[in-house]
Amino acid sequence: MSVSGLCQICERQRADYQCSRCGALVCEAHYDPETGYCTDCAAEVRAGRGDSGPR
Repeated sequence: MSVSGLCQICERQRADYQCSRCGALVCEAHYDPETGYCTDCAAEVRAGRGDSGPR
């Protein structure tokens, strides 16, 4: 998939990824490769299941 534009979270870096959950275009710093989600969605999902982060 080709992604272009600025990261929708920091609005500074080039977006190279798209969140599989919300569709946001995000840079490498705001992409969680473990989940395929942006860092915002990954944090919401972890909080929802009581997970404080990576183990």
